[in-house]
Amino acid sequence: MTVDVTDEVERFILGDRFACLAGRSAWRKGGITHRHYDLMGSDDSARLMALDLADFVDSADWSHRSFTSFIATFERPRGVDELRFEELLWEQLQLLHEQDSRSYRWAEGRSSDPQAEEFAYSVAGHPFFVIGLHETHRRWGRRPPFPMLAFNSHEQFDRIKGAKMWDRLAEKIRKQDIQLQGDINPNLLEYEELSEARRYSGRPKPADWQCPFAAHEGEREPALTGPPPA
Repeated sequence: MTVDVTDEVERFILGDRFACLAGRSAWRKGGITHRHYDLMGSDDSARLMALDLADFVDSADWSHRSFTSFIATFERPRGVDELRFEELLWEQLQLLHEQDSRSYRWAEGRSSDPQAEEFAYSVAGHPFFVIGLHETHRRWGRRPPFPMLAFNSHEQFDRIKGAKMWDRLAEKIRKQDIQLQGDINPNLLEYEELSEARRYSGRPKPADWQCPFAAHEGEREPALTGPPPA
């Protein structure tokens, strides 16, 4: 990863158009781990991401006081439309799961069925909410210089809610989004009502949308985290 890549990502996150105030604060405080990969939707990127995310999970602080996130950016492809980006997002998450499932079971207490309300994406046995951002995103605040996937911890979300900080944070983000775009991101209105998989790419979905992701049958039910027994 070159300095130029990091600088471009920093300009995006700290810029006036980035709506996530928690992410902006986390970047300033060193709470974001950023890794840059070559091709989105490739085995090589998935293999490296699996290793990097496992290290991230092992060392992250999930406290509500210090928001943290893992950001993956990709050198290519650039400038794809939202339909192609969504295809690449799920291709990358599928390939990442293929790598991850060799060593870890699905996050305990979360469904691996992407159509289920209880679904959360799992890496290294940890539940994540994934946010896809790209240059042609319909929301101006989600147009980074590279295709980007942000992995945000559900465990940290729960701690923020437990500290009674969630509603205030969400309200600030919505106000920022309205100021920038003129309306609230419609994806926010679906929160906790339907599977979160519908919101990963940022593209609004028809009611009959079917997620292309499939977890291994042996890990359909939530299981203990950590490597499977030998």
